[in-house]
Amino acid sequence: MLSTITHYHKISLQPNSGANGEFAGMTAIMKYHKSRNDFERKLCLIPTSSHGTNPSTANMCGLTVVPINCDANGNVDVEDFRDKIKKHGKEIAAAMITYPSTYGVFEPTIVELCDLVHICGGMVYLDGANMNAQMGLTSPGKIGADVGHLNLHKTFAIPHGGGGPGIGAIGCVKELAPFLPGHCVMPIDGRTDGAVNGAPYGNAGVLPITYAYIRLTGSSGLLQCSQEAILNANYMAEQLASDYSIKYRGQQGRVAHEFIIDLNHIKK
Repeated sequence: MLSTITHYHKISLQPNSGANGEFAGMTAIMKYHKSRNDFERKLCLIPTSSHGTNPSTANMCGLTVVPINCDANGNVDVEDFRDKIKKHGKEIAAAMITYPSTYGVFEPTIVELCDLVHICGGMVYLDGANMNAQMGLTSPGKIGADVGHLNLHKTFAIPHGGGGPGIGAIGCVKELAPFLPGHCVMPIDGRTDGAVNGAPYGNAGVLPITYAYIRLTGSSGLLQCSQEAILNANYMAEQLASDYSIKYRGQQGRVAHEFIIDLNHIKK
């Protein structure tokens, strides 16, 4: 069901958090490059609008972060993106992009950004923390992402109060499937290494919640969830706009399912 929603080829339920999923996904990318004797790829492009865990994860995987600027509206600066790719070329292992971004903007150039990374031989990690703005409208696979995590505790109904529990399931394209987390005690598809969790198939105690949620909600219900999340955020933005400055908006003057209030510019 998660493969259908995301248009990813393969799903691993093993990671127990979004950050854990990021690590597993980026590890898969690095293993993929190494399997091709592509050892010079040590850089990761990350827009300043991405989640803060993205640069931390890239660093944990041995990559040097190359930050990408954003414009005044919060969009990724495509020219800066192009310049960094032109400058670093075959040194680029991946790009980590949050879509819609943490700034509350749907990047209008997201497909182009993914294509640019693929042209230079890199892979795209799409942070799926904001999946509740995508379901039924678009998907990581349609956009062109190669791997990314899903916060089942955010988008798919698992209660997450008080610090747990969480599931950071990851999905990926066919090329990365052999490099998803394995397990030394219970091999998964022949993979014996790379485990990121003691349980090979994830947290069995809470996964039925997500399963039941998707079954009961159905495709039309999931689409409605995304639509209402975006509608509610834009309603709130308009209600607050007379008193506060909304920091970023998309090309049509709208926000995604979240937005930033600039408290430095409170309207009197």
